[in-house]
Amino acid sequence: MVMEQLGWEASVLQIINGFLYRCKADEAYTMLEMTSGIERVFGHPINDIIGNRVRIYSSLIHPDDLAEVNSAVDKGLAEKVNWNVDFRLIKGDGTYVWCHETGGGIWDNRGKLLYLEGAVTDVDSLYTRVQERTAKLAETASRTLEVVESLRYLKLLALNAGIEAARAGRAGAGFAVLAQEMRKLAYQSEETTKSIAVG
Repeated sequence: MVMEQLGWEASVLQIINGFLYRCKADEAYTMLEMTSGIERVFGHPINDIIGNRVRIYSSLIHPDDLAEVNSAVDKGLAEKVNWNVDFRLIKGDGTYVWCHETGGGIWDNRGKLLYLEGAVTDVDSLYTRVQERTAKLAETASRTLEVVESLRYLKLLALNAGIEAARAGRAGAGFAVLAQEMRKLAYQSEETTKSIAVG
């Protein structure tokens, strides 16, 4: 059975990049009801999944993520709280996309578990952006470390220049000033670079 929605609820469900569900608390997560997002966003006909007619819902979850999903559901049911879990879901074209699920159990007045309800949202584009951002940060951190090493070398050169200037006496006075400025610049730049790396 497809979840029927009227008025503004129907339009909101058309915007959501995912679907709502109601399913049994069994190993297959046998779907009882689903919204159209499973077909619109993920490319699976609703009637194929409801009641396990053609596909079992749990078979759409990436094998490497199924245990984590099961664990999140079991923990949520045991503690009678909602669960939040990220996993990969197979689309109709065979590709996997990252999804986020928020779900919970529904109990009757006697405390008997009736079914599970929740929402599954496609967050693959968000995962991609996070991965790209992480890669850029890693590259920046790598370059920052290279700069720090270069500045340490500059400090060493400044120290050696200062020693040579001291040996030269008056003739090295101008060189001593240059060495001092090099050392000052190196220390200031190193501290700035470190603060950028930490921040």
